[in-house]
Amino acid sequence: MNKSVALTSLAWGVFFVWIGLSWIASEYYGVSMEAYVALGVGLILIGLNVARTGFGLRLSKFSLFIGVIALIFGGTALMGYALPLWQTILVLIGLFIIAEALSSLVKSK
Repeated sequence: MNKSVALTSLAWGVFFVWIGLSWIASEYYGVSMEAYVALGVGLILIGLNVARTGFGLRLSKFSLFIGVIALIFGGTALMGYALPLWQTILVLIGLFIIAEALSSLVKSK
């Protein structure tokens, strides 16, 4: 098994454990765990990409993007704010496109 596949498998395993623990906590304590699930998923996906770069592998922009979205929504929900989903995703897509364009411009110098 190569490192990329191993890291992805590890992230999936942590994801399922996190979902299961969140579900157990939700049932046991009778509280909504959506914010914690989103926060955990965001940390898992961002951590996966940090690990990929640490092993010299190419990071996945898609999973990094989803991780940032999940982290933002989980964090704001824990703080008591509700962000509009689609508008926030559009803003983040725009920022992602701008960052990619600026990165290409800087590299081409």
